Amino acid sequence: MTSSQTSTPEPPASSTHAGGSGGPRRADEAERAGGRVVLDGVTWRPYGRREPVLRDVTLTLEPGERVLLAGPSGAGKSTLLRAMAGLLETADAGELSGSVTLDGHAPGTRAGEVGLVLQEPGAGIVASTVGRDVAFGLENVALPRADMEPAIRAALAAVGLDKPLDTPTSALSGGETQRLALAGALALTPSVLLLDEPTAMLDPGHAAQVRASVEGALAAYPVTTVVVEHLIGPWVGLVDRMLVLDDDGRLVADGPVREVLAAERQRLLDMGIWVPGEPNPTPLTTVKNSPNWTDAATGSGKNSPNWTVEGEQSVAASALTIERTTRLVDGSTRTQPAAVLGEPLSPAAATSTALVGPSGSGKSTVLLAFAGALTPAQGEVRAGDRPVADLTSRELAAALGWVPQWSSSTIVASTVLDEVLVASRALGEDGDERVAEARALLAVLGLDELEGADPRELSGGEQRRLAIAAAILHRPPLLLLDEPTVGQDRHTWAAVVGLLRDYREAGGAIVVSTHDAALIERAQTVVELAPPPRPPEPPATQRLLAARAGPLALLAGAVLAIPAGIIPDHWSVSLTVLAVQFVLAVVALTAVGRGKRPSGRVRRVLFRMCPGALGALSVGWSTWLLGGNDLTTAITAALRVLIIVFPSAVLLPLVDPDRLGDHLAQRLRLPARPVVAVAAALQRVHTFGQVWTEIGLARRVRGVDGWRPVPLVRHLAVVTFGLLVRTLRLAADLAVAMDARGFATAARRTWFAVAPWRWPDTLVVLASLLPIAVAVVAPALLTRP
Repeated sequence: MTSSQTSTPEPPASSTHAGGSGGPRRADEAERAGGRVVLDGVTWRPYGRREPVLRDVTLTLEPGERVLLAGPSGAGKSTLLRAMAGLLETADAGELSGSVTLDGHAPGTRAGEVGLVLQEPGAGIVASTVGRDVAFGLENVALPRADMEPAIRAALAAVGLDKPLDTPTSALSGGETQRLALAGALALTPSVLLLDEPTAMLDPGHAAQVRASVEGALAAYPVTTVVVEHLIGPWVGLVDRMLVLDDDGRLVADGPVREVLAAERQRLLDMGIWVPGEPNPTPLTTVKNSPNWTDAATGSGKNSPNWTVEGEQSVAASALTIERTTRLVDGSTRTQPAAVLGEPLSPAAATSTALVGPSGSGKSTVLLAFAGALTPAQGEVRAGDRPVADLTSRELAAALGWVPQWSSSTIVASTVLDEVLVASRALGEDGDERVAEARALLAVLGLDELEGADPRELSGGEQRRLAIAAAILHRPPLLLLDEPTVGQDRHTWAAVVGLLRDYREAGGAIVVSTHDAALIERAQTVVELAPPPRPPEPPATQRLLAARAGPLALLAGAVLAIPAGIIPDHWSVSLTVLAVQFVLAVVALTAVGRGKRPSGRVRRVLFRMCPGALGALSVGWSTWLLGGNDLTTAITAALRVLIIVFPSAVLLPLVDPDRLGDHLAQRLRLPARPVVAVAAALQRVHTFGQVWTEIGLARRVRGVDGWRPVPLVRHLAVVTFGLLVRTLRLAADLAVAMDARGFATAARRTWFAVAPWRWPDTLVVLASLLPIAVAVVAPALLTRP
């Protein structure tokens, strides 16, 4: 797709190659109008849920139809999309009955025939850079390398993502990540295109651009398309047919979109669907009038002091400039402004402040700074007379509540009810009254029947409401919310907005990042953020000598350290080998060329050596203890461990997972599927630090970490377990995203990047053989009289 400022966007350049055929389309396929999808009695009950999410869904989508799928929050819309894509059992466990076919065969059995944009697109990132991520699907359909870059650039331009192809995917905002996911799906020009709330996180301008991009693609190549959106009005002109699921996951309406809207108007409103032309619902009067809330507390009635916000709001910011530094694989860094708050912001009690601006303007970044998660490059955020980042975890929880952009990142408990009570229990408020209040909040937000469910299994809209309940139960004086109404139907929207209104009227201060016009209208203060100015291209950064080598050479250098560590049988030889490795490491980390010299090289190697040093001490101690207190043997054993791990600490961080996959497949001719899977897994390993930080922040903001020995050990254990659970969830979503772009059924692959072997690769391998040679020769030299 190519961008156009004066006309409807043209179809992607890739529209001449994919079409779900597993390769370039033949001439007789050029006029194909999408795929025919048939569902017969599809029922799905995830394990852990008592009731099915989908119930006996039967329908047929004709080739080229444009379908809008609507329903209340939690109705199973995202689940139905996965069923149509043939991916329902890829990552989820449950009971499935009925059948789904695409053009007479199981969907997803032909590479590239189904394009799916997930509800949380960040979970579907499969590569470390923007260009490689869009290229992933094109590789799976075996598009020739020469045709890939034009197709990639056209798809990115179509969704308005004006980023260099080497931009790290980790540096994108939530809205930018959503556009990247859409670009990856559009680039394939599939037979069936499934879009799960593709504009939910976008500002109106970019949302209109995405809809125009989809419309242009469908006009040129009318694939069968299903769009899930809560705000259905903007899509009515783009679709032909409307499907409606009810709360029980049943298909209750099906027909031409305008006929369904006219004939079922009141029924749709009663279900909570956003019917075009209808005014916003009246926000509900929530817990301050709830008998369950007041009776559980003091029974004092409507104005119960138990709903009064506790403490005074004291968090305020001066004018801020917040930067993000992204470390690239070659050891260089890229620092860019992430948000600019031009004026001081002091949220007052009983007021609401809306942060507005286009996607990528830094709204979420400002909220993170208020939560003490980011340190501004200029200006500061203070809580009274202290930087907010200096508050203890309990002090921070008492001062504010936080609802992030992706609510799944805050989940730290195993049940919905326990998740709501996390902060209250951390602050010592875990009595029966507070439990009853938590249940009242869940009832207001439509989650009362799910209080025993695993919060990770809730829908996106349900998780967002759960995060709001968890942030508000302990009544902090400041509430930070990032897009709180995304993914909500009319009923749940009214509950959320009513709850926020009651919280504000009770004396709370609200800072909300939103594109929701109704929320903006209700705010007393509106702060408009503009995208930070793009800095000039950074000056060239000196490259490390080792970074000039390819991933296979770097991996070989780490592996060759194993025999170098095993061969020596005396500590003197081991020490000599280690000294040689040290000299080689100094050379490898030397930065040459024009530009800024990279910093922190030695510090990062020392940090990565910490586990190896602990392992060496442990091995040395156990060898000394079990080897008759022989110090020589113990030192030799410890040095062997250091010899083996030291090159890995220097070289492996320089391995680009994407390039490693390229080289393993193209240079070593290994099978594509395991190679790509390993590369994608390694790409996820590089995000472990970010996931750890997210979980740690979620616990810190909710008062459940600490630095005393027992709480610290408990915190580390829980965060580690949370990292494991979250990683498994991310791995499951990654599997869905990869298979949605043809990975599971790719008969053959092409590769976007070349995989050359250059002279630096040879030098690295030869240098890595030197410690082995020293280990062999040194004993004779050291024992020579």
